Amino acid sequence: MKTYVEDLIYGRRRSLLVGPILSALSLLYCFALFARRAWYRLPWPGKKTLPCTVISVGNITLGGTGKTPAVIEVAGLILRNGHRPAVISRGYGRQDESHIAIVSDGRTVQHDPLRNGDEPVLIAERLTGVPVVVGADRYQASLAALGQFHPEVIVLDDGFQHIRLRRSIDIVLVDAAEPFGSGRLFPAGILREPLTALKRAHAILITRADRGGDLSTLKETLSRYTAARIFTSSHVPLDLVNIATNETRPLSSLQRIAVCAFSGIARPASFLSLLQSLGAVVKCSRTYPDHHVYDKNDLANIFQQAADEQVNMIITTEKDAVRFHSLRPEGIWALRISLQVVESGEWERFLLEVL
Repeated sequence: MKTYVEDLIYGRRRSLLVGPILSALSLLYCFALFARRAWYRLPWPGKKTLPCTVISVGNITLGGTGKTPAVIEVAGLILRNGHRPAVISRGYGRQDESHIAIVSDGRTVQHDPLRNGDEPVLIAERLTGVPVVVGADRYQASLAALGQFHPEVIVLDDGFQHIRLRRSIDIVLVDAAEPFGSGRLFPAGILREPLTALKRAHAILITRADRGGDLSTLKETLSRYTAARIFTSSHVPLDLVNIATNETRPLSSLQRIAVCAFSGIARPASFLSLLQSLGAVVKCSRTYPDHHVYDKNDLANIFQQAADEQVNMIITTEKDAVRFHSLRPEGIWALRISLQVVESGEWERFLLEVL
């Protein structure tokens, strides 16, 4: 059923029965978006302003555009240039999203994805020296970060729809491989907002540019809706890391190796495609819901399937590996990736000129 609905909202199939229902619901969703935006135009509650630079990294489609690697890239670039960033995230999928929690003070990471969210924990692991704070109320979470860590820059994870908080730069990610689905609003499509919302963006970052279609056509489409600067990027594999021992192996170790791959991410097909492009022979794969919390039964099933297929390696994503921190199973490797912007010099100047 889940696959069937996903095919509908991504425009891969049509339904004379379900399609009109989803279209009607998308009209209600559109009305809710309009009402919410009108609400924040009023003098009260109004928008909140922070006493520092705020850079938002977000999108206009349902998950899977690569926000986590982009946040790591943005905050890392700011840190490397001598400024003090802090990352603020909602921490989707954690037990109490309303609770404000310090995931990292820049030195020590709280490895608890149930309390802090898997993506914030991953961000904290990759960004030594950068505080990471989570909370559904991003304004209050930012105030907590400012009070404790005194950052110069707040990097707002998934902030494009968080209109309550003013920002200095809005960066919107667009996946070249699956830009807008059917072009319709949720739940009839994958759009979280109409494409006209792109006019609020200061920059568009096209992700997975090396795995998409005609980039010139995509850029022309984007230019019809926004005057924002357009950058392109790719997700570049770094290495493999054993999630129990932290041993690393080069990507060349995947050449012609039979693997069993599993993931609980928004777009698992992109993970499998990346493994195959690295020379791995994917003999079996398992997919779980995004932010899935793994247990011992899941592990037993994964190891059993790998044994049945007689594979040489079991591989997952970095985000999935975070959720295994308490279990620390032997024999599972995570593929680490980074986001690299093609127009790196222009990208760096664009980000730093606002500081």
